[in-house]
Amino acid sequence: MKALLPDASFRSPTAVAGKSDMRDENVYSALVLSHAANGQTTVFTVPRGQTIPVLGSGVPAAHQKTYTELTTNISQAGQLGAAIGDASIRKIGISIETGYYSTSGVLNTAYGAGQQEVAEILGKCFFQLRIAGKLQIQGPAAFFPSPGGEFGSISTTGAAATPSVVGNGWPGQQRGLKLPILVGRTDTIEGTFGVAGGSSLVFSTATTPYQPVLVWFNLGCLVKGDAR
Repeated sequence: MKALLPDASFRSPTAVAGKSDMRDENVYSALVLSHAANGQTTVFTVPRGQTIPVLGSGVPAAHQKTYTELTTNISQAGQLGAAIGDASIRKIGISIETGYYSTSGVLNTAYGAGQQEVAEILGKCFFQLRIAGKLQIQGPAAFFPSPGGEFGSISTTGAAATPSVVGNGWPGQQRGLKLPILVGRTDTIEGTFGVAGGSSLVFSTATTPYQPVLVWFNLGCLVKGDAR
């Protein structure tokens, strides 16, 4: 089997001449959705250390405010750069941050999605991926299953509720690509995520902090970087 990768015409002058290293890598970015979210925004365009975009009225929790290793490994705005290298995208997945429930079955309102939030996101949101400005793939969020996350249900006793722990499909599945999407290290990479026109997300908490939910976008890639 042969690997399909971009022609590495650009190399760092400090790399070992004519040598590359290969690895299986996650290239990921994230945004925050909350109650009343509408319109659209982009991912993969903002590097670590910068503010995570928010759709909706949400007041993000501490881990949702700034891009760190939790939320992206992009260190160069809109490009993979020499830090990652040239990539062949083989899988695409969208993961929704799930909220936890108290012992009485009440959903945490500070951050994370419950059943209502997941249903709203999957029923009303879409994703598009552009490389060097050209649209490569698009579809409803539900067409790009989660690379990971919680799955199952939580049972309580007595008169307490029995909430479900749900996510975007079966964890670890992702959308496999029969023909990989090639990304050169200097190509612009842009993901667009949005809510259907004329609609908005209705989350279970309609008051501050408006149930902020992290949504991760993961590109499962074969990466060819510079040997050093």
